[in-house]
Amino acid sequence: MFIPTRDTVLDMEPSDFEKYSLQILKEQTEGLKNVKIIHNKIIEAYDGNYQLDGYIEFEAMGVLYKTIVECKHYKYPISREIVQKVYDNLRAVGAQKGIVISTSNFQSGAINYARIHGIALIQLTEAGNNYYTRSEMNVIMNHPYVPRNGSCPYTGVLQQESENGGGIMCSYLSRRTTKLKEYLLENMK
Repeated sequence: MFIPTRDTVLDMEPSDFEKYSLQILKEQTEGLKNVKIIHNKIIEAYDGNYQLDGYIEFEAMGVLYKTIVECKHYKYPISREIVQKVYDNLRAVGAQKGIVISTSNFQSGAINYARIHGIALIQLTEAGNNYYTRSEMNVIMNHPYVPRNGSCPYTGVLQQESENGGGIMCSYLSRRTTKLKEYLLENMK
C-alpha cells in the first residue's frame, strides 16, 4: 500500500474539517470565473436527493462546470468503495469532477479507482512536517520540501499519477501552487 504522508488525526470536528477543506479549495480556485463553493449542499436528482459535503461551480469557456467534494475525517485508510461512491454521486448529479479529501491515507485500490475515473484525492495534514513521497514505484524517500500554508495549521496533499505513469506524485496545496486548478480544468478544452 502506498502511504504518501504519515498518518495524522486532525484535532477538529467533522463539520469543521469540511469547512476547512473547502477553505483550502477556495484558495486553490482563485482566478476561476464565477466560482461558488457551497458547504453541505443538497442536490435533487432523478433518483433522489444527494447530500454533498462540498460543491464547487465555476465557469470556463462559457460553460458551467460542477465538482462534488466528499470529506472524510477518518483514522483509517480510505477504501475503494468510498471513492466509488463519489464517482456514482458525480454521475447522478451531473457533475464533471469529484474530489475526496481525507485526514487519512488512501488504500491502493482507492488510488487506482480514482486514477481511472478522474477523481482527485487530497490528504489534509499538518503543515510544517516532513512528508514521504514515492517518486518511482516501490521507492519511498524523504521529500526535501517542508510544506507551509501561510499561518494555517494544515495543508492539503494532492495525489496524482506521475506523468510517466510509474507512480504517484504528491503536490502540496498552497497559495503558490496551481495543481488543483489544473485538475479542475483538465479535459475541458
